[in-house]
Amino acid sequence: KAILEHVEIPMKSYIILTDLGIDKNKGFDLRKEDMQKVKEAIKDICAREQVFPMAQISSSSCCD
Repeated sequence: KAILEHVEIPMKSYIILTDLGIDKNKGFDLRKEDMQKVKEAIKDICAREQVFPMAQISSSSCCD
């Protein structure tokens, strides 16, 4: 969030990974269950804010 604010990229929403129980990891050691948590959080935000109308999301999207 701070990086995007610094370069003046507007944000409507953001996710704090530590709020999802995901610890900071500078080594990018990604766990499958953590990636699933992030995907679900993104889906929830998109649904609440109607970022992408469901009719426009194909079944082959990365978040199925």
